[in-house]
Amino acid sequence: MKKLLVLFIVATGLSINAQESVFLKLNYKKGDTFLVQQDVSQNMGAQGGLDMKMKMEMTVTKREKDTFHIKSKIKHIDMNMLQGGQVMSYDSSIKEEDLDPVGKMVKQQFDPMLSAAIFSKVTPNGEVISTKVEPLTPALEQFTKQNKGVNYPKDKVSVGSTWSDEVNEQGMSLKTIYTVAKIENGKVYIDVSGNVSGVDKGSINGNLIIDTKSGVQDSSNMTISMSSNGMDIEIKTKSKMTKI
Repeated sequence: MKKLLVLFIVATGLSINAQESVFLKLNYKKGDTFLVQQDVSQNMGAQGGLDMKMKMEMTVTKREKDTFHIKSKIKHIDMNMLQGGQVMSYDSSIKEEDLDPVGKMVKQQFDPMLSAAIFSKVTPNGEVISTKVEPLTPALEQFTKQNKGVNYPKDKVSVGSTWSDEVNEQGMSLKTIYTVAKIENGKVYIDVSGNVSGVDKGSINGNLIIDTKSGVQDSSNMTISMSSNGMDIEIKTKSKMTKI
């Protein structure tokens, strides 16, 4: 019995020591181009809602020491919104003459976003050092603030590893906790949780998959459920990133 117990302890120790651990780092190369597809749905109950699909092209223009220079540009927007009993639809691939009056009005709001470009400086850990929108477009600037991505930890991660990040914007704080669920076939699977505090209260739940070689987030699914001024809001975001 004692021998069996010793063998069990040794085997368990070997299993723990053999557990895979990896660094999460962005390994972009100059000229790398990615297609980012993002689907966003916002449900506000009786107040209406929003469904928007967007495609963005992201190109690494250069690497300067430990900083990547990235240019991003929105290529396509497809939106359906219900507000105040009125349905508004817009598809940027449809010619203006084929849009209905509401679509033409929405086009005027989205055209500046489609014409502008986002210039970002990002570290290998995913930290966004700076962003600049040219030409200046307030709506696109707000979009970039809400899409900062994930800051990777400096140490190696293994199953069970956790780290957190916090963003404060317009009186609202979003604290996100990342937990490594599994590592297999060159992918890191991460569970996401967190909370919203400040002027609004709520929770954050989701998951994401990171490629260990490139450090790129292959996909992510996030849900933010919160209460704002007595109204329940649910925002779901699905993202997919593919090298082209």
